[in-house]
Amino acid sequence: MVSSRQAGLVGHFAPDMTVVRDYLFYLLLVGFVFPFRILPYRVCLAYGKFIVLMLYPLAGKQRKIIAENLRHAFPDKDEAWIAGMISRNWRHMGALLADSFYGPRMTAGFYAKHCVYDPGSREAEAAARARGRGVICNCGHLGSWELLVQYCGRILQGGGIYKKLSNRYIDQWYKKVREASGIELFEVEDSQQAIRYLRRGGWVGFVSDQNAGHSGVFVNFFQRPASTFRGPVLMAGVAGAGMLFYSAVHGPDKKVHLRIKDLGLIDLKKFADREEAIRHYTEIWVRELEREARLYPEQYFWVHKRWKTRPEDVDRILAIRKAERTERALNQ
Repeated sequence: MVSSRQAGLVGHFAPDMTVVRDYLFYLLLVGFVFPFRILPYRVCLAYGKFIVLMLYPLAGKQRKIIAENLRHAFPDKDEAWIAGMISRNWRHMGALLADSFYGPRMTAGFYAKHCVYDPGSREAEAAARARGRGVICNCGHLGSWELLVQYCGRILQGGGIYKKLSNRYIDQWYKKVREASGIELFEVEDSQQAIRYLRRGGWVGFVSDQNAGHSGVFVNFFQRPASTFRGPVLMAGVAGAGMLFYSAVHGPDKKVHLRIKDLGLIDLKKFADREEAIRHYTEIWVRELEREARLYPEQYFWVHKRWKTRPEDVDRILAIRKAERTERALNQ
């Protein structure tokens, strides 16, 4: 028999299986991305597409989400168009995969060789820089947003908002991948540090079209209210900064097209109500994202549950919380 003391010692020295699992996933990922560190860019794009095509038969759940979102976004399209768009969208994820893991090799020379600025884009950046203020470089999950993360560091010498991953080994590794560009990362919980950076004239990248849950502001995105993060507008407004909207899309000419629009300064003081101001400026950049997604629907990340939180869900939760507060007050 094992004594309680012996059992305690065994438990004390037994490995945490969560830690073991996380480390094994990390080792698997590092081995998986090795070809992206040595192969030419065009080969990496082909390799990424090969990987996602191998996963296609196993991704029934994800394809269902894509189809549902496409039907809502494009109600006038038939099922043949939906099926073709799912296939094109899935292949694009291969390019996104390649751009994500090729990131540390995206030097200034890479951008000069593989990227082109669409008309008006350089001028938009120049106009924002001429104002001498900080800038929120906003984008959505369209095209190759990871390429824009590297761009923010390599070309703009700016910063970016970073959300920690649950696997600490992968988090540390991927943070270094992003920091290879020279980008200064600010954790999403530390908004004050990013605001101070903006006030000093810094440029901060933000991928901000995830579902924001119950704390977001609802604005229409493809005819449906979508809970959207207040952060980009609020930080720009508090810091007296401007906002540029970025997209980086793969074109038929085998170039990545950088599309940049100057949305001007974010002035919350123009509005009597701050919530109204946040909604107004959020609607501006969300409309720009929708315009881009309509132009390049095969390159939007339809697999994420953008419309998961509904206004009625928030109303119900607020009503419950109000009732709970009332009950506590009556019981005091």
